[in-house]
Amino acid sequence: MDLSKEQKGAVKRLFSLLKNVKIPWHLYVLEFIMGIVSTKVALLLVPSQAAIETGDISNFGIVYEYLGMTLLATVVGMLANIPTFYAKSIMTRNMQDKMIGKAVRLKTKTYEKNASQMVSWITTDTESADGVIAAIVGFFSGVATVGMTFSDMTKVDMKLAYILPAVIIFVLFATWLSGKLQFLRQRKNSGAQSELTAYFAEHLSFALQIKQLHGEKNEARIGKRAIDRMYKADIYQAILIFIDSGISGSAQTIITILVFALGVPIVRSGDIHMAELAAFQSYILISYQSIMSLTSLYTSIMYYNGQLFYAARFMKGEEEEYNQAKTMDVKDADIFFENVDFSYNQDEKKVLENVSFIIPKGKITAIVGRNGAGKSTLFKLIERFYEPTSGKILFGNESISQFNLGEWRKSMCYIIQDPMLFNGTVFENIVYGLDRNVEIDEVEKVVKMINAQECINNLPEKYDTIVGENGNFLSAGQKQTICIIRALLLDPDYLLLDEATCNLDVRTKESVLEALFKFMKGKTMVYITHDKKLVERADNVVRIGRN
Repeated sequence: MDLSKEQKGAVKRLFSLLKNVKIPWHLYVLEFIMGIVSTKVALLLVPSQAAIETGDISNFGIVYEYLGMTLLATVVGMLANIPTFYAKSIMTRNMQDKMIGKAVRLKTKTYEKNASQMVSWITTDTESADGVIAAIVGFFSGVATVGMTFSDMTKVDMKLAYILPAVIIFVLFATWLSGKLQFLRQRKNSGAQSELTAYFAEHLSFALQIKQLHGEKNEARIGKRAIDRMYKADIYQAILIFIDSGISGSAQTIITILVFALGVPIVRSGDIHMAELAAFQSYILISYQSIMSLTSLYTSIMYYNGQLFYAARFMKGEEEEYNQAKTMDVKDADIFFENVDFSYNQDEKKVLENVSFIIPKGKITAIVGRNGAGKSTLFKLIERFYEPTSGKILFGNESISQFNLGEWRKSMCYIIQDPMLFNGTVFENIVYGLDRNVEIDEVEKVVKMINAQECINNLPEKYDTIVGENGNFLSAGQKQTICIIRALLLDPDYLLLDEATCNLDVRTKESVLEALFKFMKGKTMVYITHDKKLVERADNVVRIGRN
């Protein structure tokens, strides 16, 4: 499934995403309480502020009250930001934890189609994780604030307080329109951002290949296309922000005009003083901001639905199942392919069609065939990276899908032709995936067994040598050697080699293969090869292809 194109149920997915993330409710409760305190202090500041704005500075008591309340409002405002900051940081971390856990459990077909884009979804989009929760907190704070400000407004003049319903109607309309605009801009921006990140994550890691194949101009053109899409998304977003800010920005001006248009005649009649009218204006503007926070629950849902659009769909991606009942605590058995068909996509040509053969236990099996015949695909099916489109793969008399996936893969060791290494030391890559502590003596024993001392000793820092991103500091043969050392340390029951020694020099290749044959004696060893000598060495030969 291509997660970047699956569209339906966006809002439902958003709440499902938040449901599965641990939320620091205690911080949000504290944020709510601090919001109420901050509002109360702001309301207490209004009378003295209004008196000073209308020229009453002769009363030093009012001036001191204003200065004191301003200082208190500043301190409370600073303190109110503390739980907000921590809540946002914790929510971002918790969602990233959840998403990285999801990423490693995704089915291979989903992962391969979205791997580069996941970088943006996990690192960037998750920064908006707390948005909806913060909006809910703001909603309840807004309810309390509207109640407090309405009470203060009625104390000034009841007739003026009836302006509030008109403000609410305007806010509802502005909120509806703003929500639509925010969803559109954030979805477009997030999509363009993930595409740009995907391009850089995938292509820049192959800088040497690009130079080797003289692809600089082509890569610059592809990169410019991704950058242009991001640029257009930014322009699109800027236009929508301009419209949105124009609507919300004009609201306060309209409210101020309305207050003074209705309030000045009341002042002239002597029912209220000018300072009270100025105070009422402050109350109505505070109330307006609170009403905006009430209705912003909708706009926030739409905004963060757009921002987390891809992250939410990512979390709905189909996972591999690890809860199969059967364990691998059984005797080794033959592996049977029975009338297996397979294609990577339903609408594509079959890679394998009506394939049947046996991999006998405890024997050496060679798989041969032309390039593109599907030999490597067989190993991916055995490893259960994919499932057959039709047909069966059996372990003895049982379908391999019945066995616990984690235990199944531990019993297998699959070495690919172009192995991937992590940017760490040689030793770290050798012991990667081992669920036990490995001492250097054990590693050196295996190195000696396959006659790879020269390979290790020629490295600048031997086992402490940094291999570079994807092992770029090592030769292809050195990378294969590291993976073979790891395979022997894993001590698998079944060893799958996809031309795993093709990059080794002749002498090293012979030493490694002899060590592997000796080590796997009595166990099951399967290799893909074009080498006639290796075919002759096998107990069983499987030919894949039409002929």
